[in-house]
Amino acid sequence: MADAAVHGHGEHGHPGFFTRWFMSTNHKDIGILYLFTAGVVGLISVLFTVYMRMELMEPGVQYMCLEGARFMADPATECTPNGHLWNVMITYHGVLMMFFVVIPALFGGFGNYFMPLHIGAPDMAFPRMNNLSYWMFVAGTSLGVASLLAPGGNDQAGSGVGWVLYPPLSTSEAGWSMDLAIFAVHMSGASSILGAINMITTFLNMRAPGMTLHKVPLFAWSIFVTAWMILLCLPVLAGAITM
Repeated sequence: MADAAVHGHGEHGHPGFFTRWFMSTNHKDIGILYLFTAGVVGLISVLFTVYMRMELMEPGVQYMCLEGARFMADPATECTPNGHLWNVMITYHGVLMMFFVVIPALFGGFGNYFMPLHIGAPDMAFPRMNNLSYWMFVAGTSLGVASLLAPGGNDQAGSGVGWVLYPPLSTSEAGWSMDLAIFAVHMSGASSILGAINMITTFLNMRAPGMTLHKVPLFAWSIFVTAWMILLCLPVLAGAITM
């Protein structure tokens, strides 16, 4: 009986791979997941930047052709300039980098991992909501990548409207790529709002005994202020892009 109890306790203390990384409510694990996912999306965004810089290295158009996107310049082959592809590169580099790399990595990743440690909290105030926030971020990322591949303007894939997605460009773009892009930003915004609520509640209610606001490290203060900015600004952005 004693051996069985010890064995059962050991299994409970060391969850399997799926349970730890897909169902985790531990702030450190979720912070690592944010950083890993943001790193993968960041690689995609950087590849878009590299492709744009390849095009800008020489005069004329060598890679972004209406006949098909190229990765090797071929002067002997005709290349009709494809302005839509250039706009798509700019749009998705900006959307992915801002909403799916910078905010999730710096706020969701480092904030989740370090903020509870800095204030002496055992975990976030709402651990399950923390997990939900991460998976909403993953859903938004998936929608953003799907938008890149979906039918868009000029009978081509993707939306070339600029990374802010503001009307009237977003309302005049053909195809359902634009719809997916807007929904992706909404999902990312909802994820960030849930994370912001979690950060604010943790900061205010879960500080270690004796840690007054004047004793809180500046990193935790920066996360707290950023959380308020996200909470106040993202609903305004959501309204702006769905006019």
